Amino acid sequence: MDVGTVFVNNRTQAVRLPVAGRFPENVKKVVVRIIGKDRVLSPVENTWDSFFLSEDGVSDDFMTERASQEQAERESF
Repeated sequence: MDVGTVFVNNRTQAVRLPVAGRFPENVKKVVVRIIGKDRVLSPVENTWDSFFLSEDGVSDDFMTERASQEQAERESF
């Protein structure tokens, strides 16, 4: 398993990735997902792609109970 290092630079925390874990040169921004103690970095443009391409999908109980809003009365034109 490749290991990166965490360090502080100008009061900002940064991660130095090992060569095998580097992003392509065109990736300039990443999304950080916090899952418990883990931090998952994904290129911004691929965030939804990975979700929809995932074989796991969502859990069976996803949105089984969904809050419903009543239609608000509006003035006619």
